Amino acid sequence: MRLAFFIIGSGIGPPLRYLVDKYFRSRTNFPFGILIVNVVGSFILGYISTKDAVNSSFLVMGFCGALTSWSALAIDLDFQYLKKQFSTYTLLLVLNIFISLFAVKLSLKIF
Repeated sequence: MRLAFFIIGSGIGPPLRYLVDKYFRSRTNFPFGILIVNVVGSFILGYISTKDAVNSSFLVMGFCGALTSWSALAIDLDFQYLKKQFSTYTLLLVLNIFISLFAVKLSLKIF
C-alpha cells in the first residue's frame, strides 16, 4: 500500500511543477517557478516529517520528491553560467538553498 501512495504522489508532482514553472517563465526571465516548487515542497516535507502517519508520509514524499526539482535547478544554473549571468546564477543558487532550508525550519516550528 505504501508503494501505491508513493506512486500516486509521484504522478501528481511533476505535472504541477511543469505548470507552475511554465506559468512563471511566461511572465519573467528569472526561474521563479522552480524556486517556488522547491520552497513549497521543502515546507511540506518539513511538516510531514513531524507526523507519524506512514501512509500519508509516502504520499507526500512521492509528491514532494517529484514536485521539487533540484535537477531543473541545475539546468537553470548551467544556463545562467553559459550566458555569463553570474549574479543571477548566484542569486538563484542562494535563494533555492537558503529559502528551502528556511521553509523546512519554519514548518518544523509551526507544526
